[in-house]
Amino acid sequence: MQLLDKDATIQKIDEIIRTLSKSKKQSTILTSDEIKSIQGVDKEDQSKLANRLEDLVILLRDDPDNKKKIRESRQIAFDEFGHVRPVWDVLKSVESLF
Repeated sequence: MQLLDKDATIQKIDEIIRTLSKSKKQSTILTSDEIKSIQGVDKEDQSKLANRLEDLVILLRDDPDNKKKIRESRQIAFDEFGHVRPVWDVLKSVESLF
């Protein structure tokens, strides 16, 4: 696992969200194995994961000084979806930043 800087972390979260929302835009930073892992999340849980990551990325972009809220949001996503490897990796990067 490679820890990412803030911009790369946000970009990877955006890519995961696009993958979950079935965006037509091709992923530029996710590997095919990461995409398969993300698409392997239960259909019912995919929108929940996307929502959790959207909440987190909004905090990272718009309120980066609110470390408590970022940690709480990261922990919720981690508790629910930390078993998905690409999600685990990106959430560990968020943890290292805050």
